[in-house]
Amino acid sequence: MKYVIFGPGRVGTNMAAYLTSLAHNVTLISRREAETDGDYCRSEISSADIVAAALPDSALSDWRAAWADTIGKRPAVHFSGAVSVDGMHAYHPLYSFPPSVLPADVFPKIGFACPEDGPAFTDIFPGAPNPTFSLGDDARAHYHALAVLSGNFAAHLWNETAAAFASAYDAAPADILSTYFESIVDRFRENPLSSLTGPVARGDRISVEANVAALADDPKLSALYKAFLASAWPEAKDID
Repeated sequence: MKYVIFGPGRVGTNMAAYLTSLAHNVTLISRREAETDGDYCRSEISSADIVAAALPDSALSDWRAAWADTIGKRPAVHFSGAVSVDGMHAYHPLYSFPPSVLPADVFPKIGFACPEDGPAFTDIFPGAPNPTFSLGDDARAHYHALAVLSGNFAAHLWNETAAAFASAYDAAPADILSTYFESIVDRFRENPLSSLTGPVARGDRISVEANVAALADDPKLSALYKAFLASAWPEAKDID
């Protein structure tokens, strides 16, 4: 199949690489090309089977309106997890993409949230063996909130603690913390519904009280720790 993907950012570039690895033909179109070379873009779309937009959520509706006549009845898809756009179907890859292209063996493992009332994932991406699940438009906000909480919030938490680690100890966070974080992911793989370890998991009040006291002079980390405590061990709400 032939695909045209608008947006050669992290998602667009990686999706193009994945589809190419599946023996499909892909053309990536940049913002500059879309703005300055309409004839080229229309020519590519006219020969495409699928047209995709790997663009910011706020740009999708305007993009769809601008190219609607050229796209015609061809399937138009986007990769957003949060928004619904008339005339488009969403296939959201639940993954944090790097600036470079992923190794080929990683792509098939990425889960996709697929439209409940749209074409099957394998019809849009033939040959792709990814795990998938269906998502109705009314569930998108909840799904995206879970994705942000589990991924983006976790990244923020790791970034903040890594910065504190770097400033307090004579060690590079990437060298010391990466293996620790990998072990947390490993515990999740072993038991995705109950992988918590440490003092909160074992109800160790003495250690938790010491943790809270140690962070008292760092308002941001203190607030993060107390938010974790309130959720994971609400019975210990008297610890302050």
